[in-house]
Amino acid sequence: MQDNVSKIKDRLDVVEVIGSYMKLQKAGINYKGRCPFHNEKTPSFFVSPERQIWHCFGCAKGGDMFEFVKEIEGVEFPEAMKVLAARAGVQLETFTREASLQRDAKTRLYEVCELATKFFKKQFESTTGKKTLQYLRDRGMADETIKEFRLGFAPKDWESLAGYLRTCGYADQEIVDAGMAIRSEKKQGIYDRFRSRIMFPITDISGQVVGFSGRVFALAAEVSAKEASGSQNLQTQPVDKGVDQTDHVVAKYVNTPQTLIYDKSRVLYGLSQAKLDIKKADQCILVEGNMDALMSYQAGVRNVVASSGTALTPHHLRLLQRYTKNLGFCFDTDQAGAMATKRGIGLALAQQFNIKVLAIEDKECKDPADFVQKYGPRWSELVAAAKPVVDYYFDKARLAYNPTKAESGKAVLASVAPFVKRLASNVERSHWISQLAALLRVPEQAVIADLQNIKDDFVVYDNSEGGGRSEQSQSEAPSKLAPDLLNEAILSVVLKNPAVARESGIPHDLLDARTSAVIRHISDRNEPFEFSALISSFPETAMHLEFANLRAQELWNELDEEELAFEFRRLLNMARKRALTTRLVALQFDLKEAEANQQRERVATLAAEFNDIARQLTIINRHGEEKNEEATKKAGGGQETETIRQPTAKESSQAG
Repeated sequence: MQDNVSKIKDRLDVVEVIGSYMKLQKAGINYKGRCPFHNEKTPSFFVSPERQIWHCFGCAKGGDMFEFVKEIEGVEFPEAMKVLAARAGVQLETFTREASLQRDAKTRLYEVCELATKFFKKQFESTTGKKTLQYLRDRGMADETIKEFRLGFAPKDWESLAGYLRTCGYADQEIVDAGMAIRSEKKQGIYDRFRSRIMFPITDISGQVVGFSGRVFALAAEVSAKEASGSQNLQTQPVDKGVDQTDHVVAKYVNTPQTLIYDKSRVLYGLSQAKLDIKKADQCILVEGNMDALMSYQAGVRNVVASSGTALTPHHLRLLQRYTKNLGFCFDTDQAGAMATKRGIGLALAQQFNIKVLAIEDKECKDPADFVQKYGPRWSELVAAAKPVVDYYFDKARLAYNPTKAESGKAVLASVAPFVKRLASNVERSHWISQLAALLRVPEQAVIADLQNIKDDFVVYDNSEGGGRSEQSQSEAPSKLAPDLLNEAILSVVLKNPAVARESGIPHDLLDARTSAVIRHISDRNEPFEFSALISSFPETAMHLEFANLRAQELWNELDEEELAFEFRRLLNMARKRALTTRLVALQFDLKEAEANQQRERVATLAAEFNDIARQLTIINRHGEEKNEEATKKAGGGQETETIRQPTAKESSQAG
């Protein structure tokens, strides 16, 4: 494994890899650009060709080329390695014969799906295919969208695709295993699964076609015409139900079944195209149908995926968690769509997503595709106007509430309470309890009592394996420690000028353990400082040190020793202020508790500590203002003060 990593790093350059995903500009010895992982106007994303690393000073993400591909593609390390290995021309080792055989089988199925995609696209050139293409255009779909999402048409013949794939060298069993054909029960052989259908290729996260969703374009009139008067006016639009050549009613949609490469519970339509837009917007819009996703994408709202009529699963949500924790639901407006929305929200709340609901009020529009076709750019406005989930259901309940009927009050609680109960924030929950009490004109305690008794019917909507919510699924992955930009900034000043660590008395209790250990190591040694030697002494925190060193190069390069010392003292004061503020907040809660329990002595002790900390904070704030005025005078008017202080102004709000 490590040998493969080394081979890939030897052949690829981090600047070229990252530059293929985003625009980079030369900045001294490094490169910079706007971070793709959070919204920003001023570039704070830096790439070091010398150290072969990247780091964002805004959101604190960073690492090597593997970490970048993991973040930008939303994949785990093995998948990132495959992406980079393919780019570097490195053949990854296969460790077992079974794994090799499965890999070969999967490769064959991928090839079948890719050939099928090209075959279906080619069918647009046929007579019926042209009518299908015109139908899509009439629905408002642009040729560019059809091309980008590789739509196609499956002809009505029973063995057209199977016959084509045989000529390409694939066995009947492989065609069946890929989900493209079905074995006949009446006679030997296979026949095409998809016939007379608009074909939507479904791709995995890396963009490989793994399956299809086929929307019926049944020429029912053509079948009946053979039996009737011979009319030439054929039906040329999809219908909810069509008729196959054996007069059986056919489904509106047919999807690829479970295969070695396709699992409907783990794939979302359009995610491979939308993933970067989801990251950029920090939100994913969830729709029901493929056409909904395509029309939204075409209308400019590209952070959209579709469940393709499949029930949303915990696996889908875990997949989306790689890109965002914010979801917007806009399923079909019929009763089934409302149920699917509520069910999906229940699952998403269980996984701690922030949720909004998009409301289509026009009764002529049954889904987002209809809305986009009718209103076009107004779709963006509807997305922007989405309401937080509790607001949405509360407003619906309020409009339906009849204060003269007790049953109406119960209905309000029944519709809103499950969402309120699932809120992670006590503050939010308290707010909505107050809102419900005000609407129903009852005491808050009455609402609280009813909330406890009302059934949380979201358990009904949880379709995780084994039924019901799994404790393991909620704590499956340990939460990562949030990066501390303030500690990183302090360390970066020390790396730029180690003398400040020896001359200034550093309160190590204000620093995190690894930052404190590194600074102690530097200050305890008298020999000339070498960054490479420091890396060797702290191999387990090497990347953390690389980030701080990159910050030192970019932010402190123009400062002299005196200015660096000033910046160091300012950062330490920020650390003191943060620690004192944290303690002050904790004391507020402790004081309330002591007062409620009538613990007079404890109240006096806590109040004294509270006043002492408040005094210290006043001194720190006053001292900071005086130092800033002093720096301004020294700089001769303020322009240079901007140079001294600007790099960490952003950090102040993010680190606090």
